[in-house]
Amino acid sequence: MTEIAQENSPNPPGKFPRAARRSLPAIAALLVIVGALFLPWLDARSAGPDRVLGGVTLGGTTIARHTRGELDADLGVYARTLDASARKRGVTLAGKRFVLEPKDLGLGIDVARTRERALAVGREGGFASRVVSYWRRRSTPVDVRGVAVLDRKLFGEKLETWEESALPDRAFTGGLALTNGEVRELAPKAGRRVARTAAEQALLAAFVAPAASDVSLPLETAPAPLPADAAHAAATEARTLLAAPLTLRSSDPVASMTLSPSELGSVLTTERTDTGLRLGFVAEALAKLCENVRKSVEAEPLNAKFEVSPAGVVSVAPSRPGLRVELERVPDALRAAAANPEHVAELPLAHRPEPTLTTAQAEALGVRGLVSSFTTRHPCCQPRVSNIHRIADILDGTVVLPGETVSVNALVGPRTLKAGFVPAPTIEEGEMVDSIGGGISQFATTFFNALFHGGYDIIERQPHSYWFPRYPMGHEATLSWPKPDIIFKNDTAAGLLIKTSYTDTSITVKLYGDNGGRKVSAKVSERQNIVPAPLEIIPNPHVTPDEEHVKEPGSIGWSVIVSRILTFPDGTKKEEKRRVTYKSRPRRVEIHPCRIPEGERGYTGQPCPVPANSEADAADAVSNL
Repeated sequence: MTEIAQENSPNPPGKFPRAARRSLPAIAALLVIVGALFLPWLDARSAGPDRVLGGVTLGGTTIARHTRGELDADLGVYARTLDASARKRGVTLAGKRFVLEPKDLGLGIDVARTRERALAVGREGGFASRVVSYWRRRSTPVDVRGVAVLDRKLFGEKLETWEESALPDRAFTGGLALTNGEVRELAPKAGRRVARTAAEQALLAAFVAPAASDVSLPLETAPAPLPADAAHAAATEARTLLAAPLTLRSSDPVASMTLSPSELGSVLTTERTDTGLRLGFVAEALAKLCENVRKSVEAEPLNAKFEVSPAGVVSVAPSRPGLRVELERVPDALRAAAANPEHVAELPLAHRPEPTLTTAQAEALGVRGLVSSFTTRHPCCQPRVSNIHRIADILDGTVVLPGETVSVNALVGPRTLKAGFVPAPTIEEGEMVDSIGGGISQFATTFFNALFHGGYDIIERQPHSYWFPRYPMGHEATLSWPKPDIIFKNDTAAGLLIKTSYTDTSITVKLYGDNGGRKVSAKVSERQNIVPAPLEIIPNPHVTPDEEHVKEPGSIGWSVIVSRILTFPDGTKKEEKRRVTYKSRPRRVEIHPCRIPEGERGYTGQPCPVPANSEADAADAVSNL
């Protein structure tokens, strides 16, 4: 019975039921539909909101699955490539061609907006739109173009230039014309112009286009910018201004300028307002007409100046502001002259600029009197004296403000021929050589001692390597460019005035101010750490064996401790100590080479020559025995 039932079954073993087989196409279709919907969802979900979806390129380069950071790097490369490939573009306007570089309009790529555009591909619209976008990108990638931007100000200026060159029939705002002394009104009129918005879009599109091609700027008709009588008021005023010569004058100082109608006409122009045209002046041209009167009246400001009487009394010579013709007020002055029956008005002057040091400021500095003075002496008429006098002249009258730190080198500047310095001997690495500005250490020592005994804060100074008897031991300084330097601080509540004077054989530095009553005492220790002068033997075959020539006597080296004690009005004291070390100088002696000991530089080993008469002297000595 079982076997018979199997033979008669409508569904043989190993086969789907007929109903199931009829359902396979529907199932397959359903699976395709589910897959078509699921894959876009999976693509968007796996990418997340911060990655570019698949099937997206930037300028032909794939950026699929790139993160925001990677996309910014891609955009940097893209922008540079785009700028290089779009270096020049042709622009045509009314049949005239111009050459444009991206920088002329400030053309570039807006990285942030381009990034968002790339991230938005495949994410716009509803679910159905995203599905369609996914399958389209599978076959044809979407190429994202950069969002181009430009500088609107540069764009407007460039359009004005192009229009002026290529459009003789452009719109006209109206104006005035001066012919044979007669003023004519020029009425506004309609004309052609570049359609700004469309032109901007065309240029932006051309910048990011794959291939370079000329951009044709669209034109539009512009109506007359102003009413027909827009220039009437300006013409009326111009006729009044040009009716007769106009004079501007001042009584203190006495000065005047007169402009003829033709001169005035050459500087007049019109300026557009919301309702019409007004008369104006071309600033540069008007300034040129005022050149002569400006030369006669204008003056630079004068700083307050400290003066010291022969008796040492300090006073302040008053400051004075500068004087300027106020060019911006000259047009109104000319209008006032035109309205005056005598055609005369006041020349507009202004007391400016203010001096950098006014009388009040100088008086407030509290420069009461002499704080310290120091003088050093030198031989007359050497080249170095010219340099000593030059640096003294540069620093004479310098005012150091309270609390100010000053470098002498910064005040004086490099020592050059142009600055008035001359070549003179100076010490370089222990040797005397000529250099421009040589010898000014004489001034440095004088200035240092004035600061030292005035009680001022000396931040930096360098003594000489060797001691020179013309300077006080331990109390001297050297100066060169850019180092060594003298740097000091005016650590008082009053200003510090530097005054210098000189003769052919001396230099003096005086410091005026108010050091608050501090007293200065100084002492120098006995010489310490004596270093004998080394002997330097110089071989010279022209010196006889029994002689020696001293080329330089040499000197010992030593060190001293220099102390400065500052005593303040309240009785407190401050002691400053510094060790100053002077090097020894070698004693240089020339001798015959035969006398140089073995092992010394220049040793030859040759015996000393015997004098020609030594044998005869010996024979005479024997015969006398």
